[in-house]
Amino acid sequence: MSQQVNSERIRLRVAFRNMFYTTIYVAVEGGFLAEQGLDVDFDHIPAGQSSTDLLKAGEIDITQSGISRSFMDLDAGSDAPPLHVAEINQRDGFFLLSRRPTDGWTWADLIGATLIPVGFTPVPYTTLQAAMRWHGVDPASVNLMAGLSAEEMLGRFRNGDADYLQVPYPFAGQLVDEGSGHIAVTLGTESGYVCYSSFAVTPAYLAENPETVQRFVNGYARAQRWVAESEPEAVAERIASMFPEYDRALLADGVRRYKGAGVWATDPMIGRNGFDRMRDALIAGGLVEGAHPYESIVRPEFAEQASAELV
Repeated sequence: MSQQVNSERIRLRVAFRNMFYTTIYVAVEGGFLAEQGLDVDFDHIPAGQSSTDLLKAGEIDITQSGISRSFMDLDAGSDAPPLHVAEINQRDGFFLLSRRPTDGWTWADLIGATLIPVGFTPVPYTTLQAAMRWHGVDPASVNLMAGLSAEEMLGRFRNGDADYLQVPYPFAGQLVDEGSGHIAVTLGTESGYVCYSSFAVTPAYLAENPETVQRFVNGYARAQRWVAESEPEAVAERIASMFPEYDRALLADGVRRYKGAGVWATDPMIGRNGFDRMRDALIAGGLVEGAHPYESIVRPEFAEQASAELV
């Protein structure tokens, strides 16, 4: 157990509620941040709002984000983009579901098919496009049913309006269990290491609160280690309050799949290789323009100290 210190309130936000962010939920619900003396005001980003905008407005302190947001900020001419201090997801956390059984499935089966990509944020389809290219499929050869909300995506797929759906857990498992879909590919096993999601703060907050940020990363690193060392059933139990509408068996299956694919980073360090691969995929997908360097938005010293203290 960490030594208790004076409590300090932080406002922490996550973009969407899904199992991709299990390690964050564990950090909050498991008391790992509280052990560092942090009183966490935790919630998800309201629909239609931007984590970058909320950070810059001073309405939140720390947010889950993708490095894409900081890149787009730099592309727009900002001299103070959000800075990233700890890695959350080190692989793609989505699944490609097919309406038909997937025995013998290959990436070439996507050619001419209709796909519903994630429509509520641009990065997932950008990285799916990269995976298509890696497997010799031109994304232009796939018919898209784009721009749908999460509810619309699920409804249209259940209705048989598309051949494929890109979706995270627990939604993927729910569709499989009800017979509406079949997992064609776990995208995390295809993506390799990419800096998919990380914690970001503004330069001003970091300059004014370095000890708070360090405490946060310390607590998060302990949550990461707990998830890595725990059985799926134990992790599912810990996050169950975040997903009250799903049974524990489905949650445990999602944990097992995500752990098996190596989706969750097991320490907070943002690696240069993963950073470069994600940046290059974003540029190839047209979401980012500049080849911004690691040092422009990553502050690794907090993860370095947190990892050293775990040894």
